[in-house]
Amino acid sequence: MPVPLGRPRRFDAETERQLLLDAGLRVMRRNGYVDATVGDVLAEAGVGSRAFYRHFDGKDALLMALFRRDAEAVGRSLRAAVEACDTPRQALDAWLDGYLDLFYEPRRAARVAILSSAGARRADGYDAELAYAHELLSAPLVALLRLGHERGELSSPEPERDALTILAIVASVCEPSSDRRFTDRASARAHLIRFCWPALGRESR
Repeated sequence: MPVPLGRPRRFDAETERQLLLDAGLRVMRRNGYVDATVGDVLAEAGVGSRAFYRHFDGKDALLMALFRRDAEAVGRSLRAAVEACDTPRQALDAWLDGYLDLFYEPRRAARVAILSSAGARRADGYDAELAYAHELLSAPLVALLRLGHERGELSSPEPERDALTILAIVASVCEPSSDRRFTDRASARAHLIRFCWPALGRESR
């Protein structure tokens, strides 16, 4: 029977990958994306370089994996919030409140600040991941707009385009990099409802 070469893995592949992702986020939170190094991540995770490169080609790939993990989690959360509502109008408010959490709930806002920093935006693959994230976040909005239009509760004859427009407007008043950002959640929410909801045939209140 052949004898295995090298030291055995301490963790299975999925656990190893999650350790690296969690360690990467902690290091980026402390140091910022630009100043974070693979060595910092290895020390934080308590694994060697071989473990890192089994999963990621480099720091940019780690960041993209973090971005995707967060985007998919938020997409699931928004979908669940929308599907739990009784009417499309209620779902519209639920989607907005869930999206605002990304930028005004402190723990989530800290993660968004890391993943959307100027240095992170220069990472290889960032634009593709951002486009994928927008698809995930807008999908529940598309669904509720389509249903609302079919029921005559909302006016959205082009739900895909309408959802992308709403998403762009919301991002412009919430994202940290926006020069039109509202500093508090209540003001951002009131502005968005006043500006967007009447266009959907919904009173702004």
